Order: sequence, then C-alpha cells, then structure tokens
Amino acid sequence: MTSPPDTTLTRALCARLCHDLGGAIGSLAGALDLLPPGDDELLEVAQESATALRLRLRLYSAAWGGPTVAMEPAAMEVLLGGAPVVPRVRFDFSALDRAVALPAPLVPILLNAALLAAEALPRGGTVRVGGSPLDGLMVLPTADLGAPAAAWPAGLLALLAGQAQPSPSPRDVLAPLLQALLSEAGWSAILTMGAAQAAAPLLIMPG
Repeated sequence: MTSPPDTTLTRALCARLCHDLGGAIGSLAGALDLLPPGDDELLEVAQESATALRLRLRLYSAAWGGPTVAMEPAAMEVLLGGAPVVPRVRFDFSALDRAVALPAPLVPILLNAALLAAEALPRGGTVRVGGSPLDGLMVLPTADLGAPAAAWPAGLLALLAGQAQPSPSPRDVLAPLLQALLSEAGWSAILTMGAAQAAAPLLIMPG
C-alpha cells in the first residue's frame, strides 16, 4: 500500500504566497479606503479590484495555505465569494447544518471540491453542497437553465480511481490537489451517476 502524498511543502509555499501578497493588498485597500469620496470611476474600479483581491486571498489561504480551523458552512460560502468564477457561478451550502462547523481537515477539502465543481460550469450555474461531516458530503454542480450540461474536468474519474496521471499544469491542478488532501485526511471520493443539467455528484466519504 502506497503512503498518502505529503502536501506539507505545497501548502507551505501557498501560505508564503498568501502572506507575501496579503500585506501589499491590505495596504492598497487601506490606502484606497482613506481617499476622499468622489465621482472618479477609475478610483471606484480600483477599490472594487482591491476588495476582490482581498477576498480571493482569504479563500486561497484557507483552501491552499493550511493549516485551517473548523468553519461553519456560512463562513465557507463567504470565502467562496472571492472565487474568480463569481458571480457566474454560485455556491450553495444551505443543505448542510448551518450550526455545525466542519472539522479543520475537511475545510480545504470541501473548498477545493467546490472550486473544482465550479470548473464543471463554464457557462454558469450553482455548486450545491450537502451531507454531513460524519456520514459524508456531496458536491453537485448544476448548470443554469439553457446552459450546457455540467461536466467534471476530464480525467477526474481516473484520478479518483488511483490511476497514474501526467504532471498537472496550473490550469488543472485542483483535481490532484483535492486527491492529495483526501489521502492526507484519510478520506476518499467517488463520482456517482448524474442527471440532466448536472454532472455526476461527487461523494466525499470518511475512510
């Protein structure tokens, strides 16, 4: 039996990236907030960009930077509001118990699963998350009405089955990262049968 992949170095590098960028983005946002109000459209765009970068950095820090802390579903929805696909893709965690925080090891797993599901919705849709941290979780991308049916990235099924894969590029790094996080936490994932306008649900299970 092969040992689970060690993501410590990768996550440490991501944490350094988030730290180094965070100071500069925070300074930019703070400086823009202190500027007097006006009708300058360029200033408004700059403020919106700084806010978006700050939200995205918080998301990447939790998803990739580790270690994380236990987090309630509503807080995870807020984090995913910083994803590049928003507002074209929406994230819905309402099927989870809102009062129950997900354990820290599950937070980056579920964030990365949600980001991966968003890639199954090139024309927009909703990523729905349900289940429980005790019995297992489900991530389901559903396309908007009139949009092409949702489709998981090619090769995900083979990757989850443990088949050898080529070295990932930055564009397709989420699937192998998710698999590494699952192995590290002692969890697994499978794709089940899908339905119209939906990709196969991704089931994330303990053990």
